[in-house]
Amino acid sequence: MKLPVSTQTRLAMLCSFLSLGGFMFGYNLVVIAGVMDMPQFVKDMHLPETYNVYTAIFSSMTLAAVVGALAAGPLADVLGRRGLAMLGALICILGDTLQAAADGLAKVYAGRCVTGISIGILSAAVPIYLTELAEPSSRGQYISFYQLCIVLGISTAFWITFLLSRYKVIVVTWRFALALQLIPNIIYLLGLIFTPQSPRYLIKNEHDDEALRVLAAIRGDGTTSHPSVRLEYAEIKQTISFERRHSNVGYLSFLKKGNEGHRRRILLGISAMVFQQLSGATTLLLYAPLIFRGLGLNNEVTNNFAIAISGTVVVVCTIPAVFFIDKWPRRTAMITGSAICFVAMVVMAAIARERKVKYTTKSDMDRYLHDGSDLNLLKDNPNQSAIAFLVFFYIFLAAFGCFWGPLGWTYPAEIFTQGLRAKGYSLCTAFNWLFTFGTMQLLPFVFLNTQWKTFLIYCILNIVICGIVYWRFPETKGMSLEEIDFVFSANFKHYKPKSSHPKAASETLKQLDKQQLQFESKYLFGEPEMTTTPENMRTDIDESLSSNME
Repeated sequence: MKLPVSTQTRLAMLCSFLSLGGFMFGYNLVVIAGVMDMPQFVKDMHLPETYNVYTAIFSSMTLAAVVGALAAGPLADVLGRRGLAMLGALICILGDTLQAAADGLAKVYAGRCVTGISIGILSAAVPIYLTELAEPSSRGQYISFYQLCIVLGISTAFWITFLLSRYKVIVVTWRFALALQLIPNIIYLLGLIFTPQSPRYLIKNEHDDEALRVLAAIRGDGTTSHPSVRLEYAEIKQTISFERRHSNVGYLSFLKKGNEGHRRRILLGISAMVFQQLSGATTLLLYAPLIFRGLGLNNEVTNNFAIAISGTVVVVCTIPAVFFIDKWPRRTAMITGSAICFVAMVVMAAIARERKVKYTTKSDMDRYLHDGSDLNLLKDNPNQSAIAFLVFFYIFLAAFGCFWGPLGWTYPAEIFTQGLRAKGYSLCTAFNWLFTFGTMQLLPFVFLNTQWKTFLIYCILNIVICGIVYWRFPETKGMSLEEIDFVFSANFKHYKPKSSHPKAASETLKQLDKQQLQFESKYLFGEPEMTTTPENMRTDIDESLSSNME
């Protein structure tokens, strides 16, 4: 029986809803920054006039997110992708309630930590979920939409705090800003009840009939007998069966080089996540208030408006990635993004140097947080320099939103094997949060000690990122998850398949011949007494895959 809507539409609706977890992530991450700038919050919480409290409240969530991301690995294999997302949403509701109802700093810290654990879980669970549901031709598109939801959440938080500070339509504005996030949280939790499990998780846990029904709902014509449904089911089943017989799926696998390339995969996945942070986007977004104050935007409302524009720029520039990321080679997009970030940072560094950037002491940073004093980022604040700085500030954010923003989540999610995907991606996400935490803790001291050279440091980092991606990252665009396994097993570096999975499998097996001769017992298909040569094995698999395609 055919579905009333096409399977492509059904898949798009499902992945779009799952991406709502990204909106929760983004809103929760930054809303506290605007809240802490509200006089009523400072008064109600008896907020001490110290910069340490500001960074502690902000960074407590990111440190808790490290814990949540690490826990997501084993939990995803036990609860499934849907169950893990539901757990994350439930914890998020608890944390947000604690923050909105807080009557002291202790409860604010507790709420931030609880919410941080949930955000760590969701940031690991949702991309894995999307990766295993999406088709190879649209996998990047759906994870880019997840990134769009993250920056949309960030932008929404910026605009809400701006509007509340501008119009002050309610008395306790900060509680409203924090409680508002409960609405998408509850919708997300209820909606997850009706979403299906990942078919790969179901097959791994021997729920084959249910897996076929899920695949039929999002592939082919909606029937379990459709060739594309049957072929994908057989492909997943074969890969999982092989892993179960011949592969170790524990964390120790990431320490071994091995023929499966697990160590290389985890290093590349962590690198992609870390590069997302080292590009400098976290610096500009989190410390935008300080930068804009230095540009002469000393009024609270004007400053908040400029910050809200920053969030909008990232949102708008993430939209093209949703439509084009699966048409761009992953490596080319990463290198292009870092190159544009490099150019923007060079110009910002040059302007800052020319105008003699001078960050003042830490006590002046404290004073800025409470009385709006000017940090004198650019002395004399000439209009032309300020405008040029803002233009390249927004160009940088645009490049990040279009390239590294979505690719930082996409690439690590697609390079792991089924048995290690949850564990590997959770480790990558944990490193992302760890570097976010480190950036927030160290950056004020870096600014104070290096002044305008902070921008120059990011110039160097972006050039290094370009080189590492060019020499070490293999291409994964347009490939099935099982096909990517072949690429890493054969140690391809710049492999760009332009054909079907059978041809990629054949090419990979040719490169595996020498390894199979050395490790024949490990790669032997069938019973031990059977005589199998690499050439015969390759011929048999080629014929089998070709017949399936037909």
